[in-house]
Amino acid sequence: MRRDRRDIRRPGKRTAALAFLLILAVLAAGCSSERQTEQLEAGQYYTYYVNQSGTALVRRVYEPEAQDTEGIITELLGQCQTVPEGSDGQRAIPANVVLSSAPRLEGNVVNIYFDTTYTLMDKVTELLCRAALAKTLTQVEGVDYISIYVNEKPYGGSSASSGEGENSPGPGGSQTETSDSSPILISGSDFLDNTGDDTNQYLRADLVLYFANAEGNALVTETQSVVYSNNLSLERVVLNQLLEGPSLEGSMATIPSTVRVQGVTVRDGVCYVDFDSTFLEDTANVTDAIVIYSIVNSLTELSTISQVQITVNGSADVSFRNNISLSGRFERDLSYLQQEEEETQTEEAQTPQETLTETEPEGGSQETEPTAAAETAAGEGEQQTGQSSVGS
Repeated sequence: MRRDRRDIRRPGKRTAALAFLLILAVLAAGCSSERQTEQLEAGQYYTYYVNQSGTALVRRVYEPEAQDTEGIITELLGQCQTVPEGSDGQRAIPANVVLSSAPRLEGNVVNIYFDTTYTLMDKVTELLCRAALAKTLTQVEGVDYISIYVNEKPYGGSSASSGEGENSPGPGGSQTETSDSSPILISGSDFLDNTGDDTNQYLRADLVLYFANAEGNALVTETQSVVYSNNLSLERVVLNQLLEGPSLEGSMATIPSTVRVQGVTVRDGVCYVDFDSTFLEDTANVTDAIVIYSIVNSLTELSTISQVQITVNGSADVSFRNNISLSGRFERDLSYLQQEEEETQTEEAQTPQETLTETEPEGGSQETEPTAAAETAAGEGEQQTGQSSVGS
């Protein structure tokens, strides 16, 4: 991984475009879907099953008979135990994996209960099962997350996402019962769908991250080039890299590596990040605002994010270090940048830019616009600007 402090010319949102593909011969438990064109109508949902080779998810359209939320959840969960008639696919919940009780809706979380047979799945099967459950059930209005329980205890690694890094089990990574009673929140947007033959695919992106200076009283930027699984949303990558910390001298991490990211979702330009309670117990020698805006500024570098909402164990009714209320949404604020970097950004932002013009095609003008980055919250086979696919 290459890291350097550069490319800080623009105060606006950015993710760098990448010019090449890397072919990695690795097994990635991809959440891939067949290319489909059907549009959902009112009352319809996507449900998922596993393809014949057991390497990817395939989606189909289902319309529940139930009208109430709990009934819809129960029906959709049942669909994860079936495959379409005549299909050679596999169930998302394997036949030998037993649901021990009915799902329970608590607030915006659906708790799903299995017996010990859940632990018998191999890594790839478990990842695909988890992805199918999350992507199916979080379509229901009012449901943002699922949690998986085995023998009535929360089940998961240090993070229930399909991410890589110290704070997550990695694609197909093993999970275990948690050592405490905190539920692991899993969002459907933790898993990206890919169309076509993208099952064995990794992505590369250049990220601009904000860490603390040596004194802990200002932000400094660091550009990191990362290669990550296509099963992981880019906002999750950003948070994982913040937890990993900077590699440059004179910079400090703003979030201790012991903090757990319990969920991250993007909707309508707002990134919702949920930490466990250790986020409030942070004792890092970094000022309060620097911790918050390290997260906010790093995430708003992504073109799909304009605001950040931080919660702790699902609640925004808390204060960070009894000083900064988390009840509202945070927007990008570059005033916390170390002064030398802020001056550099201001000078280069004022540099005149060369204007490129194109010859108008015969028969009239034709406007072309850059393709906008797709919303990560949709998560259906679209990638954000600044990612290059690495397929096998």
